[in-house]
Amino acid sequence: MFPINSRVTCVSVAPGLYRLYYQSRLVGEAATVDNDAFHVSRLFTASGRVVTSLRDAASWLEAIEHAVAAPLAAA
Repeated sequence: MFPINSRVTCVSVAPGLYRLYYQSRLVGEAATVDNDAFHVSRLFTASGRVVTSLRDAASWLEAIEHAVAAPLAAA
């Protein structure tokens, strides 16, 4: 695993396919669309998007996970 940002790490499982982990928990996958883009999907919902880098994929997933965790932390 290698760090992409402060909370998300990435593992290459096959050429062009990556698994993204938020604080060691699998949260999404990214697949190469072409030389300039990745399709990233969150495993727990049907949401997905095309981004320009794995760092953008990690940031998107981190924002979702942080938003989901915030109400839990307040409880």
